[in-house]
Amino acid sequence: MTNALIAFARAVGWGTLAGAVPYMALLLAPMLLSLWDGEDPLSAAMLVLFPLALSGAFVLGSALLFGLPLTFFLSESAQEHGGTYAMAGAVLGLLMPVAVTLSMSGSVGGEVLFLSLPGGFAGLVTGTSWGRWREAQRAVQDAL
Repeated sequence: MTNALIAFARAVGWGTLAGAVPYMALLLAPMLLSLWDGEDPLSAAMLVLFPLALSGAFVLGSALLFGLPLTFFLSESAQEHGGTYAMAGAVLGLLMPVAVTLSMSGSVGGEVLFLSLPGGFAGLVTGTSWGRWREAQRAVQDAL
């Protein structure tokens, strides 16, 4: 159980970083400019860390609400493969920003692509990490 929790935290952590780093890189220049102007360094740091918090919330929520039930169904049906987790994560990561935007505003515009692409990458990384661990666990069980 402890190994599963560590693997889950690792998958969520890598997915969070994968989803946040593109935005953090985009916000780094404004942060440095605001520090250069003598503004509050805490405000500038929060500007860069906000994508990390937002990405973490989306990745953790998606992993708990969709990833763990998917793990249950795949393990029960003996159809468990690392690629399945990676593909499911990528598709879910692409669709999650669309669903959230649609539920909040009632319409979806082109700007959702700005959120969907890093979301898909975050889902891909999370699913790949979790899928590799699940495959390794399956190999150990099959060897016994």
